[in-house]
Amino acid sequence: MRYTFQDSTDFPVQRDFIQDMQDFLRISKEVIPLEKSAISIKNENRERLAIFEKRIQEIDLFEKNIRDYIETRTAGVDAAEILEIKEKTLETSSSVALAKKNEKLTELDRVNKLDLMETQQLYTRILSTLGLFFEESIYGAQNAYYAFIEDKMLMGKQVGFFDNMQYEFELIFTQDTLKVKDMQNLTLPIWAKSGILSREKKVKRLDVSDFYITNIEYEGNSLRTVLEDRGAENRFIISSDEKAFLIMYRDYEITRDDELAAALDRNSVDTFIIKIKEFFTESVGSKRLRRITLGGKNTIEENRVFDCLKLIASIYGKLVIECLEKGYTEGEITIKIEEPEGIRTEKYLEKSEVSRELSTIGSEGQELATIMKVMEA
Repeated sequence: MRYTFQDSTDFPVQRDFIQDMQDFLRISKEVIPLEKSAISIKNENRERLAIFEKRIQEIDLFEKNIRDYIETRTAGVDAAEILEIKEKTLETSSSVALAKKNEKLTELDRVNKLDLMETQQLYTRILSTLGLFFEESIYGAQNAYYAFIEDKMLMGKQVGFFDNMQYEFELIFTQDTLKVKDMQNLTLPIWAKSGILSREKKVKRLDVSDFYITNIEYEGNSLRTVLEDRGAENRFIISSDEKAFLIMYRDYEITRDDELAAALDRNSVDTFIIKIKEFFTESVGSKRLRRITLGGKNTIEENRVFDCLKLIASIYGKLVIECLEKGYTEGEITIKIEEPEGIRTEKYLEKSEVSRELSTIGSEGQELATIMKVMEA
């Protein structure tokens, strides 16, 4: 599938931009009200806390005034009966004041728990709504992939980066463990001693096909993976990027040893590395968006999801301008799609339609429309 502008020049991102625009409109209309609800709950909670603190201060002040008054009235009194009444009165005042404060505290705690539950549900809905869009539709994002063993299970995550925004997916793989032979059979050279008397060192090609792959870190052209046998007695680390290629066996660097390097089947290792990278596209059963941060701060908890949408809108806005400049119909955001069979179709959105859709959200939508360059003059 090939995507172009209406003038047939290649679209900078080989994606269905019109579909992504429609998805962006949909998630914005869903997420912004959810975030506003979460903000409203937090504001109400702050107001409730302020009222609670004021009421506690009033109770404390009232109790203090009672105590001061009684102390004043009984100053110089030495009659045992009156002093007993004084102590009983002060005890009762203190006890009732404490009970009332505890009542208010219990009530506040109950409401806070309900608020927390409600906001967590809103946060879950926000992440769920954004998940699919964040997988593919943030143009220019860089991704890093990780696989690791946790509680004897193969787990993974994908971390995306764009500008000062970072987002993390939990990856569920289609298998609980991963062995080298799941990719291919592989042997790696090591030094081993042979012979009964001389114990001469010789190059041994160790079959690591049954080794477990216990860790993978993959970003761009850089990859690091750890292979271990069942007891972790034998451990290999394979690292590669554009500038270097390295294999470690325990603490010994195989690739720096001329004899071991000569015995290494580099083509086989290169194929293995390619298959490891493909693992993150072919063996992921499901993904779940877990968190988004801006400048290192949790955007969900800080209620800054709208700021993320503005960042995405700025990416799309640049492409909207280019679509309008290279299109033949004024006010239409148009792309052409060429299928492998040679069939060509056009998809478009009216600039005014996008603006209208966003305006239904309110002031936030109007701000997004301005950033996306679709706001009508």
